[in-house]
Amino acid sequence: MTSSAQENPDRSTVRDPGDDSGALIAPTLARAIVAVVFCGFGGIAVLFVLEEGKSTDIVLAVACLAGLLALQYFYFCRPDTDLRSRQAYGMLVAQACLAYLPLFLFGQAWNSQPAFLAGSVLLVLPLPAAWPVFAGIVASTGVVRSFFPGTWEDVLYLLVNTATSGLFVYGLTRLARLVVALHEARDELAKSTVAHERLRFARDLHDLLGLSLSAIAPKGELALRLVRKNPGRAERELSEILEISRRALADVRAIARLYREISLNEETTTLASMLAASNVDLRIDLDLRELPPHMRTALSALLREGIAYVLRHREVEHCEIIVRQDNGSVSVDIVNDETGAAPTGDGVDNLQTMVSRMGGELSVGTDPDGRLHLHVGVPVSARSPERRAETATESRESIPQMATKFANWLAVAVFFGSFVQAVIRVLWVTQEFWDIALVTAYLTAALVLQLAYFSRPGTRLRSPASYPLLALMAVLVFLPSAQFQDASWTGLPGFLAGSALLVLRPALGWSVFAAVVGAVLWSQLGFLDTFVRALGLPIVTLDLGLITYGLTWMTRTVRQLRATRRELAEVALAETRLRFARDLHDLLGLSLSAITLKSELAYRLVLLDPDRARTELTEVLEISRHALADVRSVASGYHQMSLEEEYRTAESLLTTAGLSVLMEVDYGDLPPEVSTVLATVLREGVTNVLRHSKGECCVITIRAEDSGAHLQVINDGVTKPPADRDRNGWGSGIRNMSDRVASLGGALTARYEGDGRFALCARIPTARV
Repeated sequence: MTSSAQENPDRSTVRDPGDDSGALIAPTLARAIVAVVFCGFGGIAVLFVLEEGKSTDIVLAVACLAGLLALQYFYFCRPDTDLRSRQAYGMLVAQACLAYLPLFLFGQAWNSQPAFLAGSVLLVLPLPAAWPVFAGIVASTGVVRSFFPGTWEDVLYLLVNTATSGLFVYGLTRLARLVVALHEARDELAKSTVAHERLRFARDLHDLLGLSLSAIAPKGELALRLVRKNPGRAERELSEILEISRRALADVRAIARLYREISLNEETTTLASMLAASNVDLRIDLDLRELPPHMRTALSALLREGIAYVLRHREVEHCEIIVRQDNGSVSVDIVNDETGAAPTGDGVDNLQTMVSRMGGELSVGTDPDGRLHLHVGVPVSARSPERRAETATESRESIPQMATKFANWLAVAVFFGSFVQAVIRVLWVTQEFWDIALVTAYLTAALVLQLAYFSRPGTRLRSPASYPLLALMAVLVFLPSAQFQDASWTGLPGFLAGSALLVLRPALGWSVFAAVVGAVLWSQLGFLDTFVRALGLPIVTLDLGLITYGLTWMTRTVRQLRATRRELAEVALAETRLRFARDLHDLLGLSLSAITLKSELAYRLVLLDPDRARTELTEVLEISRHALADVRSVASGYHQMSLEEEYRTAESLLTTAGLSVLMEVDYGDLPPEVSTVLATVLREGVTNVLRHSKGECCVITIRAEDSGAHLQVINDGVTKPPADRDRNGWGSGIRNMSDRVASLGGALTARYEGDGRFALCARIPTARV
């Protein structure tokens, strides 16, 4: 007999990263299929023991069988079993004893059970040694069978049966282990991807911001000492601090942008508005067919840099942007209307670096009309610079991919073995050439239909075409029995039973499965005197049906679990990048703005008021140290902010900017999560006041109420919403704050008042935190 179990594409697998219902079913169903198939295969040996009149030995036979099944199911099938350990080799020896020693008691009735050992050998031994041992075990069953009465067909049948059964024992065990392992480790890839991204992000922060912030501290300390002794030198140091802080602020914004997926359409619209404001006529020709998100983001970055490069070097009136897709690549051409030699310098180097990291090519020159022409070609399959970290985790998916290929070939081998056994059973029934040829043709058609359609990877088994093909399989399976009027020949009804489970919905599928097994059992009612035949053939049909279903279903389950792991990793990576971008904006944007503001003030006061300049420089040093700590906290993923420190810093900054500040603070002890979110909201509110307000007064209220914590920032001097706001009047910073507040069950409101005032209010319940 043959047996194998594996797959159903349309049922118990994961469709949505947030829906684990199918994922929870998959391991349980895989184990159940393996258990039933193994019990059915072993049960036939018990029937043979009974048929040979050894009823007194039935208890011993059941005990030996229980030992074999327990070793196979509870040890070799467990996903956490180390199959290369010494213990595994010891268990293999124990299984060999249970497979061969009972032969001395039960004779040929036990001759099929070494198939369990054959499958386990492939699991435990290195493959170069395992396959010869596997072949030796198969041959040994043929040798043993040759000592008993029978024909060459009997020996051949047993050899094919042992080989096929050993393969399905190996395949079902390995695939069931893989299904369970992939299910239990479905978040592993996501965690690994996020860890790699965090390391890369930390490296980027160190390279771009760490050195800049570290340079501010010694220069600030030097300027602090020189304010009175050498004001001119102090001014130069302050000028360098200003330059460093402005560059660092630009880097923060650049990194934050880089870690968000950017809409290419929105980016071109923004560029068009920017060029229109500069009185530049822009013509855009875009071909954006089905570009993956990382390509859209990368092209947006290239367009920004390319336009900036062109405009930085030329006074232009007309500009063209052309984006084309052709033969798996994307080309970007930017042309302006000014004539002259193509400029060189850092701009070209920056663009060249960006394009090279994407695996593309850059050229800058003049066209036949003398116009500046910048051309970029990038392969569509290329990853954008920010996605390089993902490649480190992709190699982890090679094992499941290899498992899928292995399962496909294993199914072919097992199904072909079942086909050969069915042909041999025909030889037991008839020796007529044309009868054998016709039945073999039926069997061949059933095998081809099973492999080419029902068990073929990628087949849409719930499509309308599946139902007539299932009916055709039923004809191929049962027509020979009706045609030859001999119920001895059972064909391959297991193919029909397994395919019904694959194609039909569960309730109907299992009903058809039961009906097929029942039909085979009914056909054997006339052979009740032959106990093994009456019950053995239905068991064979049940096992082959589950093997057909199981091998196909588990193969697809492995593939879908692998896809789900990748999807979970992509979702986790996207969320991590958005958090990085948000934290950069929230934690470092205000700090660097404050350093710039206070450095400018100190620069103006060096000669006019040295004492006040020293005070501002002292605060610059303190803020720079906090900013360095923020860099480390963002990279590590942990950051807890002090609300008290934040409102004191806010008061100092607003006072430095010349605003009258009124503070109303009464909040007591707040949960750390609430305190951190309120601190970030306050920081965003102060940033907005400094950037967008031209008023004279700001009122900050922080208090605890029965319903929770309440924060409000109200400032005047706002005439209209800035240009970068959405339809609600919110910028990206306020949107980030709204998400943070909502995550704690609170609500954030931001509104413009009619008298030029702007109010930002956050309410967070403390009871649920």
